[in-house]
Amino acid sequence: MSVSMAVLFAGVVILGSKVQAGGPPFITLAIRFGGQSVLLLGLALALGRPGLPAPGERLALALAGTLGYGTEAALYFSALNHGSAAAVTLLFYTYPVWVMLVTIGLDRRAPSPALFVALALAIAGSAVVVLGGGGETEVEPLGIALALATSLVYTAYLVSTDRHVRRTDPVTAAGWLGAGAATSNLVFAVVAGAFIVPAGATPWRLVTITLISAGAFASMLAGLQRVGAVRNAIIGVMEPLTVAVLAAVFLDQPVTPTVVAGGLLILVGAVIASAVRTTRTAEPNV
Repeated sequence: MSVSMAVLFAGVVILGSKVQAGGPPFITLAIRFGGQSVLLLGLALALGRPGLPAPGERLALALAGTLGYGTEAALYFSALNHGSAAAVTLLFYTYPVWVMLVTIGLDRRAPSPALFVALALAIAGSAVVVLGGGGETEVEPLGIALALATSLVYTAYLVSTDRHVRRTDPVTAAGWLGAGAATSNLVFAVVAGAFIVPAGATPWRLVTITLISAGAFASMLAGLQRVGAVRNAIIGVMEPLTVAVLAAVFLDQPVTPTVVAGGLLILVGAVIASAVRTTRTAEPNV
């Protein structure tokens, strides 16, 4: 499930870049998440699964969708307007390090020396991506800020969902997360005065991105419930590599030596950080 999550989300990034075409992402995201919500909640009812989240988890899912995933998606796709898809995704993938720091703080365990190594690698990799582009910067300053903000918001979303959404069916949870994310992006569009549909948002692209997003969300929550946030992050590091390859093929964004070098440092740091055992409960092998 976590492997399919990484590949599907990479597809969302590439197709989303084409749909957005440099414009504000809010309406595109609202359509994507709203359509995803209808599809998944309809599927849940068709399969005889609950249409509502489990009691005690409804507020957590509402907050995760609106303040968490909806905000994270808006920040991420805004960052794509200020940097290459590969570079923005690599900067976002500092999040496994932040997940480990937050988990250690919540569990009140002393940090492992390996965590500091992982943090240093992630920071070094980010610096290479940001500063090593020579005459052609991989990411603009605003893109850097948006990508790193995305990683922090996603950290909060992932940790809180991992700890507070355990009994709700993954398909049902994904449907309600989509509803929350669609709502928050509609609010962002109104506040920003960007209530417009991008020129690249053709019907077939919107339908395709909605279908891919629905599968990615369901896979993410199923993987999270099966293996936990830590192992889920390990497998998820496939995503930036997939994004880089797809961006080179479909967006004509070459995988430069800067992105390769910085990406390897970030990914190695993410894997080391994710491998550090910080939870008291055993996790199944994957």
